[in-house]
Amino acid sequence: MLVFALPILLVFLFVLERILYGRLWKRGLESDVRFSSTIVRSGEGVEISEKCVNNSFLPLTSLSLEWNLERQFSPFTVDGKPFSSSTLFSLPGRRMVEHRKEIGSLKRGIYTISGCRITTTDLFSLDEHSLTFSSSTSLHVLPQRREGFSSSYAYRGFLGTVDSTRMSADDPFAIKAIRPYVTTDSMKTINWKASAKTGKLKVNQYDWTTEESVQILLDLSEGSEEERERLIEYVSTFSSLLLSRGVNVSLRGNGRSAGNGKFIKVEKGSGRGHSLTLDLALSEIKISGSDGLPRPEIRDDRALPVLFSVSLNDMEREDFLLSSEGRIFLLKGKGGKDVFILEGDNE
Repeated sequence: MLVFALPILLVFLFVLERILYGRLWKRGLESDVRFSSTIVRSGEGVEISEKCVNNSFLPLTSLSLEWNLERQFSPFTVDGKPFSSSTLFSLPGRRMVEHRKEIGSLKRGIYTISGCRITTTDLFSLDEHSLTFSSSTSLHVLPQRREGFSSSYAYRGFLGTVDSTRMSADDPFAIKAIRPYVTTDSMKTINWKASAKTGKLKVNQYDWTTEESVQILLDLSEGSEEERERLIEYVSTFSSLLLSRGVNVSLRGNGRSAGNGKFIKVEKGSGRGHSLTLDLALSEIKISGSDGLPRPEIRDDRALPVLFSVSLNDMEREDFLLSSEGRIFLLKGKGGKDVFILEGDNE
């Protein structure tokens, strides 16, 4: 009798196991894939956390977690292939498992992980089950900073322009108007007497020569992709140096944002927080598609316009300098090193 009962029992347990796993395997199952940081600098790495939680009593003896890492405006590849991850592990009932993976030396851009997919089998590995989680996480990789730029002849020559404006900053007759304070205004422009009278913060509005404002115009219409990438890095460095000296900085460019497809634009601001705002905007620039586009136009006549470009013909250069009285940084390669030529510094 026992000889006949044992096979029947085994068949019953086998069928029961398949029914239970088929109906209950995904109940209480959670999964999430996240970057350890939302912002890093180009050339740095980042950790990616893989987390799975099994809130049910059923053990998942063989589980695969898969996800893809994508770059918004150009493919992210490893050895010429799109990057994807697949992790195999087991997940007992009422347990959580977390793995960490490190990806190094990332290039400028926006990276996203749009959800993940879990695949598992029952105890006998006969039936395969899968479940997709649609959570999303993103990472901004900011432009790399060019340390040698601060000691370059072109930048040191430009500092003469900024320092000369400071000499006239204390002239009381240079105040053009008094207006309400906004969060991007520097504290030193606050008119305390007018603020006390009105009960609200008021700031002095100066002519561009005394307000110490610079509008950066980023021209990506010409040059190789590597040259334009380096130009973005120099703009990031230049803006950071100016902000550290208390100069207000705005940005216009003819590169489009990978996020909304519009030309890059950052309004005037100051301080460390504004440096991050500028870098975030620069991280979104899509270089492809900028070939031959018109150069960015000056939008703030109170700020000193500074054009960053790889190539300008004589007519374009003279037209810009005569119409704006601005400055031009031209990126040139020399002996494997970058050299900037500063034009318009006639003081």
